[in-house]
Amino acid sequence: MEYWIWLKQIRGIGTILQKRLLGHFQSPQAVYEACEEELLSVEGIGPTLAKVIRQHRSLDQARTLVEETLRRDIKSLSYHDPLYPVLARNSVEAPILLYYRGSIRENSTGVAIVGSRRCTDYGKRAAVEAAYFLGQNDIPVISGMAKGIDGYAHTACLKAGGYTIAFLGNGVDICYPKEHDGLLAGIIENGAVISEYPPGTRPRPEYFPERNALISSWSYKVFVVEAAENGGALITAGFARAQGKDVHVLPHEISNPTGKGSNRLIAQGAHVYLHPSQLLPNFDLDHTGIASINSLPAENEEIPNLNRVDISSENFRKPDRPLSNTEQKILFSLSFAPKTIEKISADTQIDQLQLIQVLSIMELEGLIRTYPGGRFAGLLVPHDGA
Repeated sequence: MEYWIWLKQIRGIGTILQKRLLGHFQSPQAVYEACEEELLSVEGIGPTLAKVIRQHRSLDQARTLVEETLRRDIKSLSYHDPLYPVLARNSVEAPILLYYRGSIRENSTGVAIVGSRRCTDYGKRAAVEAAYFLGQNDIPVISGMAKGIDGYAHTACLKAGGYTIAFLGNGVDICYPKEHDGLLAGIIENGAVISEYPPGTRPRPEYFPERNALISSWSYKVFVVEAAENGGALITAGFARAQGKDVHVLPHEISNPTGKGSNRLIAQGAHVYLHPSQLLPNFDLDHTGIASINSLPAENEEIPNLNRVDISSENFRKPDRPLSNTEQKILFSLSFAPKTIEKISADTQIDQLQLIQVLSIMELEGLIRTYPGGRFAGLLVPHDGA
């Protein structure tokens, strides 16, 4: 395991490059033992990164961390471990190494239930009902152990005798929030708490989007119970759409600010949530009278006004505010046809994790439109001279 920890900890080598190295050399030990010339044969590894890898060829820190995890009864899950779900492993954001407490069972993919920390009674009831139903049907409930919807979902699943997984934005030896001590113990006993961050890592704001990506990647469906105009639930929904997952959203009163983000997701094509049975893996929307707002066009089917865009068309307008450099790059990429997040990233050279966060905000502001299946289309053109 020390070789996995070593590869994960090299600065400047992100998840994508780590996976390329593993794909080329087959194991982290082989990466460790590779000479500079061999490293240079991997796409994306230039002379500078090859030297960085060679200069970091020491297992001392990794072995210290292995001893610490053993002492604290913390386990490690590597990218090649059969317990790492195929669905999660296929995600672009999937880390090569995870730490966990509790037990990861076979077929641990399930349904994500996410929402606001400051939730309404309406949202709480919906989350509890859905999580209890899933627990009774032996479907894992995936969430982030935050206050509000996350906590209610984990608790209801446990009360139903179910299995639940909490992904954390900190080390698995730290309880955040502190008042969830009892919940943490219950999840460890009847599920797992998982993090890509080593023991002792304190929670930081920049860790939570990566946590949200894991929540989505470990789920075959995502249920957004409540989402305001900004927040982690929307970021999770953005990851889910980019990964081609079904997103189900509880509708809210249009005047209630706690559900503005939720209603916007529905308007953008998410499934309207009406009953927990929709979250079952074999639920068929087409034969129940409960259908999504929009259906996914076939890959070769033209989307009106979008596949061959004339940016002078009246369907497009100038933005009401100055656009960031990142937003301008995204809109230029979408000027000609709807694209997946992978294609946008290739066009703009923007990291996919950052891209998903920016796209989520752009959707809320009406700058772009999302189609089910993870395709995005621009609705604005940049300022003159941009």
